[in-house]
Amino acid sequence: MKNVIWNIGNKVRNGMAKVQGKLSDCRGDLAVNTIGGIIIAVVLIGLLIAAIRTFFPGFFTAMFNSMQQKLNANW
Repeated sequence: MKNVIWNIGNKVRNGMAKVQGKLSDCRGDLAVNTIGGIIIAVVLIGLLIAAIRTFFPGFFTAMFNSMQQKLNANW
């Protein structure tokens, strides 16, 4: 009878150790957070560009024309 109780206790301890190992496993966490951060950054930049185009329609055109004139003046 004593052996049965010891066996049950060992199985419970082993089971608890396995569950604790699964819950504390964080492999791949850095990759997931990095990819999520990149996706959020791309979405925010896209929304910012859309807002600039909406409120300042000629902003990018004027900026690129100005850059083109400065580059062509140096050549």
